[in-house]
Amino acid sequence: MGQGSFMIIHYIILLILPFLMSLLITPLIRQTAIKSNALDLPCERKIHRCALPRLGGIAIAIAFFFSLSIGYILLIPEKNGNIEALAGLSIGAAIITFLGIWDDIRGLNAPKKSMGQLAAALAILPFGFIVNQINIPFLGVVYIGNLLGALLTVFWVMGIINAINFIDGIDGLAGIATLIILGALFITSYISNQIQMVLACIVLAGAVIGFLRYNLYSATIFMGDCGSMLLGFVTSVVTIKVLFQSPTIVASSAAPILIFGLPIVDATWGILRRFRKGRSPFSADLGHLHHRLLNLGFSQSKALLILGLAGFLMTSSGLAIVLLKNEILSVILCISILIITLVMVMLLSRKSPTCDQRQNNGEIESKSDEVTI
Repeated sequence: MGQGSFMIIHYIILLILPFLMSLLITPLIRQTAIKSNALDLPCERKIHRCALPRLGGIAIAIAFFFSLSIGYILLIPEKNGNIEALAGLSIGAAIITFLGIWDDIRGLNAPKKSMGQLAAALAILPFGFIVNQINIPFLGVVYIGNLLGALLTVFWVMGIINAINFIDGIDGLAGIATLIILGALFITSYISNQIQMVLACIVLAGAVIGFLRYNLYSATIFMGDCGSMLLGFVTSVVTIKVLFQSPTIVASSAAPILIFGLPIVDATWGILRRFRKGRSPFSADLGHLHHRLLNLGFSQSKALLILGLAGFLMTSSGLAIVLLKNEILSVILCISILIITLVMVMLLSRKSPTCDQRQNNGEIESKSDEVTI
């Protein structure tokens, strides 16, 4: 059996291990959350009809960190003994995990949560995670200084963390969207021989798949901010290493934006919508893409399917730019996706009532606080 076959076996093991851990741990976390009253209660700003435990992200985190350690033992010493990248990723991920647990249990306001996210983003800088170059079609690679690069890194990481957090509004959406993104990042990491990032993608995907057994409609547990922020942090950090820094990949800087197209579009639309209404960009509302689809009469399952397909289209376009390395194609894909996105947003904005309209019309009913066991 060749070296390649052994690597494939290791990859399969490292996918199954976190899957099984997450699958087995999640029910235990669920019961613990119920007993400790760590519940996401229904209200006018949420769509679920009964109180549900919200600490599911802990199961994802446990499976991720444990499997990451096992993966390092199996893969890294033979390929790349430098543990620097995994150390930086793990430290930042630990910070964001504890921040999410604190928020899910105690509750944090937006400034405190932003400070915690900033700490996690700053923690990766000493380990070489800096956006030090931008590839502009027809102009080539533009190198930027460390200060500007650090600022852009922090902006990217915090932006993606919140973007993934924003789309965690219907059962399974954040998990499915992240799996699609992880698929593209895995391929990119593999072809650029970034074994440590390949490992991070595999184990996180396995942990998410195991958790989705309990999070797809009708969900019995939510991942909470612990889960959604961990997903956003890991995927954003992997992107820095394999797309912004990899010497073997010369992709347009539009590629990572397209790969994260669905959460970026939803977050950008939400922030602009709130600014237009004179509200905080972090305030909750019922105007996200998934809410609009529900308002049009789609079920959660159909809304998940539609948004999953939209995310797959955007992510695939970003991956195509990476694989084909064609500047003309990059521009065509970006313009096409931009037009499609604008049309979609305009149609949803016109055809679905706003959150305020729904509340004024009395369409949001009071929900039961009963926990479904």
